[in-house]
Amino acid sequence: MASASLSSTGLNPSRASQDSLGIIYEEGGEPRIVRPDFVFFVQQDDGTVAADIVDPHGIQFGDAMPKLKGLAQYAERFGDQYRRIEAVAKIGDKFRVLDLKEAATRASVSTATTIKALYESAHAFDYLP
Repeated sequence: MASASLSSTGLNPSRASQDSLGIIYEEGGEPRIVRPDFVFFVQQDDGTVAADIVDPHGIQFGDAMPKLKGLAQYAERFGDQYRRIEAVAKIGDKFRVLDLKEAATRASVSTATTIKALYESAHAFDYLP
């Protein structure tokens, strides 16, 4: 993969509109939409533009696991269209990252029973600024 030479960032609008990315997830048998917080666009050295999804997750919220599962399912279907799809959560005094482009990580998300254990597992890594 080419390295990035120029990047621009964008905050995904939180409202339902033509200019926001909405990902369907299911909670309590009902379809809902999660809007990832950040969609980054990067111009790579070869001139192509790549997109990254980075979504911070507050693990304290009851809908955190269903949203994460929806994001993982989205990554399964459309991951080839993105350079990165990552979920980030603060665990203790560290930020931990789940790389949802990795099949093993997506599998662990689909079977996880607690979100905190998932971010503490070997499928997550420390975010390094």
